[in-house]
Amino acid sequence: MPNGKTKGEKTVMLNSFKENINKNLGLIFIIFMCIIIILFITLQINMNNLSTQTEKYVENINLNNEKIVSRVEDLSNEVKKYSQVKISRDQFTEIYMQLQELTGMISNEVKREFYITKAVGIISKNNSTIDSKSIYEISKTIYEEAVRYNFNPLLITAIIKIESNFDPEAVSDSYAYGLFQVRRFIAPELAENIGIKWEGAEKTLFDPIKNIKIGVYYLSVLNRNFDDLKTAIIAYNQGPYNIQERLTNNQELPDNYVNKVLDYYANLRGFSLEEVQNEIKATD
Repeated sequence: MPNGKTKGEKTVMLNSFKENINKNLGLIFIIFMCIIIILFITLQINMNNLSTQTEKYVENINLNNEKIVSRVEDLSNEVKKYSQVKISRDQFTEIYMQLQELTGMISNEVKREFYITKAVGIISKNNSTIDSKSIYEISKTIYEEAVRYNFNPLLITAIIKIESNFDPEAVSDSYAYGLFQVRRFIAPELAENIGIKWEGAEKTLFDPIKNIKIGVYYLSVLNRNFDDLKTAIIAYNQGPYNIQERLTNNQELPDNYVNKVLDYYANLRGFSLEEVQNEIKATD
């Protein structure tokens, strides 16, 4: 009997539970749908916020790009404006002195390597018949002799280019020999002054190392005598007596040769002819 009563009670409780579920099923469904709708609305809001943030981000990027473009245009206009301004000799001298101070911060070894490497490239480009070892020795001598007499190595390179186009055995109609086209009549005295044994024009002046040493020394003598580098370069080509006579008679000096040298020199340095001429004036 008790067991039967217990079974009956269980049946009643189960039926009651089913009835409660049936009664609340609609409510559960409504709650579930509400949760789904809330999640959907939240997701939509987040997506809208993300879209708004993205639009603002893109807008900021575009704004920054506009500012950058505007700044570049301003700088371009400034460059154009300053490129049209002619500076005075005093201004140029001041800039030149500042550059000299800056170049003093570069080690001698770095400068040596730069000038020798540049000369090697120039000679190789202009004369493919010289072997690489000789090209290096010529380039090294150009640098060493230029530094010895306080010339820019690229100026010496430019003079050799115009004189002989880097042909060690070039001979002119006026009996000028080798890379620097040193004249035969004055070469023995110049060689003796710097301790080079004179063994005849061809044997001595066809030696590129000796030729460069004699040529750069001669240019330094002319530069000291005329106290003006541009005049010294003209005298190297025209002869010092001819130039001195012109100066004495207040005659204009021929500038075709010196302009060729300085134009090539300017090209090697990335300057204009006018800029190089101004630099030479500032250092005289």
